[in-house]
Amino acid sequence: MVCHETSLSPTSGADFICAEPFVTGPAPLLRDRRRARVARYALTGVGLLVLDMCVFFVLARVFMVAPAFSQLAARTAGAVAGFFGHKYFSFGNGGKGAAVPLRQALLYGLVTVVTICISPLVLVGLLALIDNLLVAKLGTEVVMVAFNYFCLSKVFR
Repeated sequence: MVCHETSLSPTSGADFICAEPFVTGPAPLLRDRRRARVARYALTGVGLLVLDMCVFFVLARVFMVAPAFSQLAARTAGAVAGFFGHKYFSFGNGGKGAAVPLRQALLYGLVTVVTICISPLVLVGLLALIDNLLVAKLGTEVVMVAFNYFCLSKVFR
């Protein structure tokens, strides 16, 4: 119970109002852990975005590969690097026993295949709406980051 001193009536002096604290959401320690995990995910994601963008634009602009195929290759390179980054850094889960890493690798592979298949479609859709390759690529990454965080938080728990 939390009590606060007030001076509601001038004749009676100080009064106290007591109430049960209104608490919503997880405990502070849980919130801190969740924030740290989101921050690590974001930091790993920035590194993976740099890798992805480099592969994408080198293929698309230097080697003149079609944007959808460049996206496919960039996503694949990011996925391979991302498994280790997210497993050991973002979610800090080395796994216990031989079956856990195998299960995580298989689930991560499934998420990766889905995102590799979806991201070129998102990119092509955004390119149809926006005639700017950089903006469409960044828009695609925003969509994929949200989708991946949701899925990977389940894979590496």
